[in-house]
Amino acid sequence: MKKHAFLYGFSLFFALFLVACNDLEHSAARLQCELRQQEDRAVVLSEQLAQMLDGNSIDSLRLITSNEPNILFYIYNRQGMVYWSDNWLAASHIYFSRYDTWEYCEFQNAHAICRWSAAGLYKILMVIPIKYNYSISNDALKNTFLPAFHVSDRWDIVYRPSESEADGYKTITTTSGKYLFSLAPAKPTQPTIEQTPLAESFSYRTVLSDNTSSLKWHTYLWLSILLLLAFVIWGIIGLVRSHGWGNMQLSRKFAYCMVAVLLASFTYVFLVSIRFTQSTYRKRQKTELLQKAHYIQKNIQDIYYYRLSLSDIAVNIDLRDLCYPYETDINVYDLHGNLVGSSSPAIFDNGLLSTHMLPEPFFSEKVDTVYQERIGDMDYLCAYVELQNGSYVTIGYIAVPSYISSDRIRAELDDFLARLFPYYILMVIFSVVLAFALSRSITRPLNNLFDKLMDLKIGRRNAHLDYNKKDEVGRLVEKYNEMVDELDESAERLARSEREGAWRTMARQIAHEINNPLTPMKLSIQQMQRLKKSNDPRFDAFFDHSTAMLTDQIDSLSRIASSFSSFAKLPEVAPSQVDIAAKLYAVITLFRNNSEHVPIRYVGAQQGVMGVADAEQIGQVFNNLIKNALQAISGKKNGDIIVMLKELSDCLEISVSDNGSGIDETIRDKVFMPNFTTKSNGTGLGLAISKNIIESCGGTLSFTTASNGTTFFVRILKG
Repeated sequence: MKKHAFLYGFSLFFALFLVACNDLEHSAARLQCELRQQEDRAVVLSEQLAQMLDGNSIDSLRLITSNEPNILFYIYNRQGMVYWSDNWLAASHIYFSRYDTWEYCEFQNAHAICRWSAAGLYKILMVIPIKYNYSISNDALKNTFLPAFHVSDRWDIVYRPSESEADGYKTITTTSGKYLFSLAPAKPTQPTIEQTPLAESFSYRTVLSDNTSSLKWHTYLWLSILLLLAFVIWGIIGLVRSHGWGNMQLSRKFAYCMVAVLLASFTYVFLVSIRFTQSTYRKRQKTELLQKAHYIQKNIQDIYYYRLSLSDIAVNIDLRDLCYPYETDINVYDLHGNLVGSSSPAIFDNGLLSTHMLPEPFFSEKVDTVYQERIGDMDYLCAYVELQNGSYVTIGYIAVPSYISSDRIRAELDDFLARLFPYYILMVIFSVVLAFALSRSITRPLNNLFDKLMDLKIGRRNAHLDYNKKDEVGRLVEKYNEMVDELDESAERLARSEREGAWRTMARQIAHEINNPLTPMKLSIQQMQRLKKSNDPRFDAFFDHSTAMLTDQIDSLSRIASSFSSFAKLPEVAPSQVDIAAKLYAVITLFRNNSEHVPIRYVGAQQGVMGVADAEQIGQVFNNLIKNALQAISGKKNGDIIVMLKELSDCLEISVSDNGSGIDETIRDKVFMPNFTTKSNGTGLGLAISKNIIESCGGTLSFTTASNGTTFFVRILKG
């Protein structure tokens, strides 16, 4: 067991080691690539600077170097430094090395590579900072790689040319292959200096402190994020349930759109409010800082009223006494931009800041203003003013930094957002509720219109919608009401036309059916009259034969009249709960003693199966179907009729099947027409009457047919 555990631990360690090695190689390759690009860029810029220096146009150098924050430039002549592009790098002591070759340099606050180039009477030093190297590392000041290199802080820079590939180091070289430095795993380091004198600083106290402020409005922020996520999830669920935006209800579309617009508006106003608060406070802080610098300027000028220069003066002591009343740090620079005194000299002694002033005010015509400087990746404000003696001769520059600006802005925002967030949350919740209420109110007339359209029936009087407003929905409702009136009028005209057409067809059918027996009746009576006038001995025999024939024809006319009378009474159907099984079985029992001796088989219950039908007319339907089945197999041997009763999930199904020759395909669509029949003595009303009776009770009557027989299906709602 111990052996397996050891092997498992060793395998895990080896896997982690391989992952770390791969990550180190990847970071080194990325650093190498980016560094060589910056090297090439720096050489090109140095050539442009050399051309400007040939024309002694030092004032124009800012045009080239101001847009290159990742490359620093320092220019020297015989008297010393005459130009520098930035002042955050602690480059107080720079030593000359060979021209036109990149060398590794470790400054007090950064690892970098440097290259000297000659430009006539000038020397140009190009510095590419790679990683911060502050002696103090805390939450506010971290020794990270510069953002341009995108390298993790798990790696560090070491200079060991003799062990360049040892201990898992990855070497970084120039384009020509010269060794610069190595990339190795970072080791935890402890501060090497005492923080006590540094902590006495007024302006940089936030940088030197490990205390981090927590904002009171974080709770409201997380609550807002949760509300936003809830709304997004709710919207996604609505889209999924509606199967897409196009299928979503109109009220939900209105609500989602309104809420989205409101949330976007509130977010925009909220961000603008924050931005306005920040900008307002920054402007106020710059104004206050510049005013403080002018007060300090007046006091220092009074001290050095008769001085012509700042050399050989204990400036630190005077600045130390002066910083307490104003609660700020004070730095004084000479006419060459070099630091000559500070109220917090430990900041410079320990390499947190450069001993050169910011190049913008030094090389600018206007000095009295507030500039933005940085320590590492953090920005702070610094006001610069000129230091003049009593003769109004400039003898130096005064810098008043204020790093607590971000801390005060955070406090201002803390108070502002803590008051603003609750109202915003309440307004958002109220707006969401109001949006859904308004969307429902807007779409309610449309829902009513939809319900009316679903309830719209042709052949009955449809009600109007009541909506008195004159908006778009009101015009739509007005058109709907007009359409309902026109539809009712059209339905009434159509029904009247159909009734008139039906009665015309019925009149023609009645006339045809009555006219058929009248002709032989008339001929028979005329023949009897002739035989009677001639005293023909055949009169008695012909009279007996004719009277029998006339009786049959009169019965036929009576049957036709009864059939049309029954058809005329069809609308008087009264659905109710009926024992369908008992009605069906009674009809089958009656027809089993038929003259054709055709067997009628029944499959189903004999009673107790309830359905919705007309109690008096349902038997007539069964009579017609069985009678039609008997007529379909009339004269056929081995005729057979099967009647079945089934209980389906939502209805009762009665089927009447025969094994006749079926219904011809050309006449199948005419089977249920009122005046259609294939029998010589039929009226064509039996199936039409049956269909009307069944459909009036909510059921259906249909059939299937083939060459070996026909089956009629009656479906009735369950009782």
